[in-house]
Parts: sequence; structure tokens; C-alpha cells
Amino acid sequence: MKRGVVVKQSRRSTIVLTSEGTFLEINAQGQAEIGQEVEFSTQELVRRTRIRHWTPSMKNFMRVAVLVLVFVLALFPVYSWYNGNKAYAYVSLDFNPSIELKVNNRMDVVSVAALNEDAKTVLADLDDWQGEDVKTVAASILRISSDLGLLTDSESIIIGVNYIDTKQEDKQLTNILEGSIIGFNDTLHIASYQVPDKVRETAQDEQKSMNEIMAESILDEDSSKSVPALTQSDSAIIKDFYKNDVEEDGAEAEETSLQTSEDPDSQSAHAVAESAEKREKADQQANIVKAKAEQAEAKPLKAVSEQKKNEEAVRSREAMKEDKEKAKEAAKPSKDEKKRAKEAEKQLREAQKESKAKEKQMEKEESNRQKENEKDNHRNKSEESKHSSAREQGNERNNDDKRDSRDDERHGNHDDN
Repeated sequence: MKRGVVVKQSRRSTIVLTSEGTFLEINAQGQAEIGQEVEFSTQELVRRTRIRHWTPSMKNFMRVAVLVLVFVLALFPVYSWYNGNKAYAYVSLDFNPSIELKVNNRMDVVSVAALNEDAKTVLADLDDWQGEDVKTVAASILRISSDLGLLTDSESIIIGVNYIDTKQEDKQLTNILEGSIIGFNDTLHIASYQVPDKVRETAQDEQKSMNEIMAESILDEDSSKSVPALTQSDSAIIKDFYKNDVEEDGAEAEETSLQTSEDPDSQSAHAVAESAEKREKADQQANIVKAKAEQAEAKPLKAVSEQKKNEEAVRSREAMKEDKEKAKEAAKPSKDEKKRAKEAEKQLREAQKESKAKEKQMEKEESNRQKENEKDNHRNKSEESKHSSAREQGNERNNDDKRDSRDDERHGNHDDN
């Protein structure tokens, strides 16, 4: 198969430019566009044409073709980078840490952001998240939070997803996150929903979690904000999770309104003192001040009630902080135990290595001893063989001497006869 860049299309054929600088005419490639690289076989060639004489029109056409090709090749990496980093959806994960994830259309995490101090602690231990799939990153966040004592069994987790395309109704991302959480711990309570764009914009302006802004809308029953339809279980989890925070914000707002309402009274009294010539108006203002004073007398009871609520909220927050600190302290020994376990494993591995080295040394020494014993046995056998041969030779000589002496005796007796 050959390759070429399409430079001209016609109803019957297609002109392509090969990497060797040759223009070839092949069968029509109906789906190909100018500047697109296509593959073709030699059977598809209609007519091979080499440009030998460049006319002005051909030169202009060649310039345009080259410019188009350069533009396409230069734009492709930029488009790939932009498409990979383009936000497809924003995800708010809230349990104790509050973390926001930016996800592209391939479900890979493009960026992470911490929205409170606990989240900063978690993200400090989160490594290699760039370009990882959102399921893996979510599981890592849950694991680190659990190790730090920031996530316990039966705790609530809020998942808010805001799609950049407002027409997006696909729940694939929500399903992926729920599956990751259930796979990590199926005792956790999960509330998931789609976040409207207005809530997302408000959260950006106030630098808060989308889930927190959503909870304020639900608890305040603010119809001016578009609140999506939630299931009863999801709504109950969100209300229970953010109830204390919203009550504290409401108490602060009421104190601020009380302070601002007292300033006009003092200003009115001052205006009455300076405007003696306008007696009638001053009398009316005095009556207003008197009515407000009567209302102020009835406010201490309400203030006491609000103060009790605030004190209870403060005590609840302090208790939560103490629980978090205790959980962190409880998590510290487990870290020390892990370190000790790792050190013990390391020592065990070193001991095993030393034991294996000693065994090899002993095997080597035993092998050397066996070789030496074999050599000694061989030498002993060789010496015994030599001694045996020498004894046999000595016996043969003795036998020969005896035979010779007997022969001599027989000859001597024969001569005497």
C-alpha cells in the first residue's frame, strides 16, 4: 500500500502527492477531503503523471496545496492538545474534604482543586493524577482520605456534576463515580445529581463547592435558583450533611442585619437633635424611634434563643473538629505500625538473603570437600594399585628364584649319578 495527500478531487479520479514529490492519479476517493492523507494500491492507479514543465497555474495550485498541507499538519497537534484539555464536566466531591475535578470527554482528569483545608491535606498525598481516568483518581482520593482518618464507614458522600454542554443528559460520569465509591466501600451513603449552570457560576464567584451552594438553595427553598429534581434519599443526605453550615451562615447574616438596623436609629436621633425647627417631623421620627425601642425590648428573648442555637452550632463544630483530631491521632499509630511492618519485612528479606548466601557457601564448601575426598580416594587407590603391582612382581621374582634353585638342584643330582 502507498500513501499520498489529496490535492485535487474530481468525479472520476483523485490527484495525490506522494512523499517522493510525485503526483499520481488514482480512482476517485469519494470520502477524502483536500489535505487528507489516503492509502491506495497500485491497482488503483489510473495514470502516473510526473510534472516536468511547471505552468503558472500549476505553480499557483502547488503553492496552495503546500500551504493547505502545512496548515493541516501544524494545526493537528494543537487541536489534539486543546481537545485533551477541554473541560467536559466539573465534579464536586464532598464528604469531609471538598474536592473539585475537571474531566475531559475521555473521562480523564485534567485538573484537581482543593476547596477546604482537609482537601489540601488529601491532595498533598495524591500523585500521578494528571491524565488518569476519573475512576482511578476518585478511588485514590477515597483511599488517602480513609488512611488519614477523614473518611469513615457509613459516611455520606455528595457527588455534583456540572456538564459544560447544558443539553448533556448522559449519566455515564455519575455512574462511573458511584461505581468507584461502591467498589471502595459499599457502606457509604451516596447522593448524586446534575448541577445547573447558575449554581456552578455562583460557586465560582463565592469560591465554594457546588454542592454547598446547592444545599443552601434546598434548605432555604430559594425558588430563584434552578434546583434540579432530587430523589428523597439524595435530598435527605444533602440536607443532613450541610444543615449545620447553613444554620451558621444564617446566624451570621442575622447578626449583620441587626447591626445595620441599629445604625439608622442613632442617625435618626441625631437628625432630630439638629433639626429643632422641624418640630412636627421630629415628633414623627420620635414616635418611630419609640416604636423601634419597644420592638427592641422584645428582641432579647429572640436573641437569647438565637444565641443558644449559635452556641449549640459552635459546640457541634468543635465536637466535629475534636473527632477529626482524634481520628488523625488514631491514624498515626497505624502509620507507625506500617513503618515498623515495612522495616520488619526489610529485615526479614535481608535475613533470608544472608541465609541463602550462607547455604550457598556451605554447599560450595561441601562440594569442595567432596572433590578433595574423591581426589584422596583416587590417590589412595592409585597407590594401592602400585603397591599391589609391586607385590605381585616380587612374588613372581621369588617364584622364579625358587624354580631356578629347584632346577639347579635337580641338575646337580643328575651329575652325581
